[in-house]
Amino acid sequence: MKFSHSEYFWLLLILIPIGWRVLSTERFLDRLRRHFRADINGRSPWRLTGRCLLPLLALTCLATALAGPRIMVMRAGDISDNLVIAVGIDVSKSMLAEDVVLEKRSRDEEMPLSNRLNAARRFALTLFEHLDGEKVGLFFFARNGIEVVSPTRDVGFLRYMTTHTDLGDLTESGSNLIAAIDSGMMMVDSQRNIPAKAVIIVTDGEDTENDRPAILQTLSRDFGTQTPVFTVGVGRTNDVFIPIRRKGSADIDGFYMDNQDIPLKTRQVPQTLEEISAATGGTYFDLDRNSPAKVVDKLMQKIATTTAEPVDLPPRRAPFDLSPLFLLASLIFYIPFILL
Repeated sequence: MKFSHSEYFWLLLILIPIGWRVLSTERFLDRLRRHFRADINGRSPWRLTGRCLLPLLALTCLATALAGPRIMVMRAGDISDNLVIAVGIDVSKSMLAEDVVLEKRSRDEEMPLSNRLNAARRFALTLFEHLDGEKVGLFFFARNGIEVVSPTRDVGFLRYMTTHTDLGDLTESGSNLIAAIDSGMMMVDSQRNIPAKAVIIVTDGEDTENDRPAILQTLSRDFGTQTPVFTVGVGRTNDVFIPIRRKGSADIDGFYMDNQDIPLKTRQVPQTLEEISAATGGTYFDLDRNSPAKVVDKLMQKIATTTAEPVDLPPRRAPFDLSPLFLLASLIFYIPFILL
């Protein structure tokens, strides 16, 4: 047994004068009873003993409760300590589409550009704020996936890399969701000692390299359902153009064109994202219809109930506080003292 505030045991020194005072008081009262009530026998010995010992026992338990006693016990594993998550942000050109609405979170924050890329960034930052000990890695993807931060519990570093990386400079044409999922799977599989794993990809769902049947076939063949993939859709489902902006300029210089000089159109493809999540045991979330905080709350609840059962998590040693038990014992000793 260990004590977090052992200095409170100094209170036990007052038991000596208190014990002497209680004993002398009870003897004085006993003499008064014999004198005025002609009670030769006085109180029975056990009642006198109880009146003297019970307050001392109550004070001893109270001092012990204040000292913060605790013991180490084995408890069921906590999902936060046994979970690794890979978060992927789509940095393809379609994420530059400005079909989302972003607002300032504080007065000091510079007004962000309302495009899908910044919406994905804000979602990732909100997710990192809700972490409670989980290991999280960060990667970006377009045609290929690039690991940016290996799985870590250093939330500050994750926030720094997400905030200060200029995602606009990283954008490239094309998107490959299979490569994105593969990158996330490799990141979580590198943590062999952690049983619960999940992959989160924040994207508009467009894939220029694979069609939907090919994506589903690859998922069923190569990944199975061991690690769930949770998809977060960004953008609206109606077609929009992709603007071209010069760095530091508030004006639009034009729109991205295809090989035939026709303006490119983009939209969120929720069907693809829903099928990816369903095939892997994950869940699809639409960021456009909900605030990032609400999506993160629902997402973390789903991850906690999907990635691992409590019996799959290794037990852990945890402190068990005994203070309430000693406080209860103090009350149990004190109440009979009042009644005697």
